[in-house]
Amino acid sequence: MEKKHWVNRALGGFAAIALLSGSSLAMAAKTVDGPRVHWDYALWGKPRAITTYLTNLEKWLPERTGGKFTLQIHWGTLSKPRAVLDNLKAGSFQGGAFCASYYPGKLSAHTGLDLPFLPIKGLNMLRAVTHAYYEHPVLKKEMQRWNARFYMSSLLPLYEIVGKGDRPKTLSDFKGMRIRALGQQGKAMEKLGAVPTSVPAPEVYTSMDRGLLDAVGFAYYAHQSYRTFELGDWFTSGLAVGSIACGSMFNNDDWNALPKQYQDLLLEFRDSEAGYPAHIAALEAAEKSTPAEFVKAGLTEWKVDKSERAEFEKMGGKPVWEDWAKAMDKEGYDGQDLLKSIFAAIEKHKALAD
Repeated sequence: MEKKHWVNRALGGFAAIALLSGSSLAMAAKTVDGPRVHWDYALWGKPRAITTYLTNLEKWLPERTGGKFTLQIHWGTLSKPRAVLDNLKAGSFQGGAFCASYYPGKLSAHTGLDLPFLPIKGLNMLRAVTHAYYEHPVLKKEMQRWNARFYMSSLLPLYEIVGKGDRPKTLSDFKGMRIRALGQQGKAMEKLGAVPTSVPAPEVYTSMDRGLLDAVGFAYYAHQSYRTFELGDWFTSGLAVGSIACGSMFNNDDWNALPKQYQDLLLEFRDSEAGYPAHIAALEAAEKSTPAEFVKAGLTEWKVDKSERAEFEKMGGKPVWEDWAKAMDKEGYDGQDLLKSIFAAIEKHKALAD
């Protein structure tokens, strides 16, 4: 109970950021007229820092259109996480969340931004790199194959680990550890001898509670949202494995059916105060406060030092990049071209690094 008390109190502040940013900001802008349109959006979990831009959009659209264009988020009721892509293609709803690593063989090129230890520093840089990389023709074609179009990135912060039992003393202690680590981060954990699994986020707590997982990799905000701190005994800081390519997408037919003024409005939202700026502020607030809150909740902090991280990066960085490029070759893509595109985007936007 003590753990829950400390961390839930912290979450209230992040919710306040989202509410402040999402509502009143739209009121002063000019109302956009058009036909009545309603969209349903498939999402899993509960409102949290990573969903800030979406909950803001849900308020912002009707405010900007006098209630004529509405979007309703459905929290886990329209689709299971791994079925969103197929259900979106089938036209079951107009928009949905995605994590590329949830769809093996379907959004393979998108997993390039899952690669561990990419030199991306900060969420503003991650935003710019993501949008630049997603303009690559291969990625656009992947989305089109599912009658989908990319909208916004969820900008998942760098992942840290919460685990049960005695905390590792060295990176070699990860050997045999059953850890929730998605996609390419899972490949990095394999290099340490760990056993990665890709349990969907809503199932993590139950899997951890039943002893099916020894540890979980999440951004700090997600450790809060999915309550791993209630079951964990230790957590890392400074491991910073990497991000996970998650975001939002719309059904292409529904997008094309929108009047141009509504399409323009959705694009305008991304750079509005309620869009990426509010989203980044909420995530940064959640990430900044979490380590201290976890210590107060009774977890032991493992501060990964520079030499330990350098060892992990050596084992799980460049070797995983090269393995990924070869895997892309086997899927009919030019893996090295995709890898070069990622690093070209990183170089182009390095001025945005925190």
